[in-house]
Amino acid sequence: MNLQLIEKVVPADGEVYKPSDPFLAPVVENRRLTPEDSEDVRHIVLDISRSGMRYVEGQSIGIVPPGVDEKGKRHRPRLYSIASARCGEIGCDIDNKATTVTLCVKRVVYQDESGQEVRGLASNHLCDAQPGDDLQMTGPIGRKFLLPADDSNHLIMIAVGTGIAPFRAFVQYIYGDHGSWGGKVKLFYGAKTGLETLYMNEQSNDIGQYYTQETFEAIRALSREETTESGKRVYVQDKIARQKDELWTLIKEGHFCLYICGLKGMEEGVDQVLSGWASAEGLDWEEMKKGFKDNGRWNVEVY
Repeated sequence: MNLQLIEKVVPADGEVYKPSDPFLAPVVENRRLTPEDSEDVRHIVLDISRSGMRYVEGQSIGIVPPGVDEKGKRHRPRLYSIASARCGEIGCDIDNKATTVTLCVKRVVYQDESGQEVRGLASNHLCDAQPGDDLQMTGPIGRKFLLPADDSNHLIMIAVGTGIAPFRAFVQYIYGDHGSWGGKVKLFYGAKTGLETLYMNEQSNDIGQYYTQETFEAIRALSREETTESGKRVYVQDKIARQKDELWTLIKEGHFCLYICGLKGMEEGVDQVLSGWASAEGLDWEEMKKGFKDNGRWNVEVY
């Protein structure tokens, strides 16, 4: 098994904004990615042409909500994965800097134990923002959840919900800016219904347009539309389990980069599948995974 430390693509030098001195980024676009009768998820594009920032796929930016907390202090930034490739939505400027950055944001609204409605401070601030509004932005940050420099590595991307954001950026860069990818690119994405598969539905098909690429495959798990033979709902780990022959070979060979992004706890289901595969061959999955983490091949961002 190849356990050589993997080299990642890192951003060129650019401005990095701290919470104490955020950049005021005007909103360019705010559109809904889901039907009106489902959870409200937004595609939000910000203008960073005056920022001097440089970012790459897999990084995050922070948004500082307005106002102060109960102690009278400025709110801490909430981090969001960047959903656009390094040249943004409309391309880089003459200095090869992005002029826009994109976020994929779900409006957080829930009831607490007393039955009172609670609205997420940052997510609602973002989802309510109108073109021309300025948002306090920090970053970019992150040097781990990045693409490998060697494009012969196979990519295994696993996401649910807005965890699709960095993978939209990956796919746009791979088949847009970069032009191709030598290894296989496999995306496993979990959503409730086909209408809620972000960037792969009637609202927006940014990822779906790459289905014809020879090295790319997108596998959706629709928990409210698909069931297993025993009648249980289908989740991403179920779709992964169905591709054992191909995936386990890629993983054992060691020439891959795996990414998990989405709700906290989703890694457990994936872990159970891979642990079962390893155990069936007398292998220690925890030891294998530690090696993958140490060399940068196992990458997790959950929230």
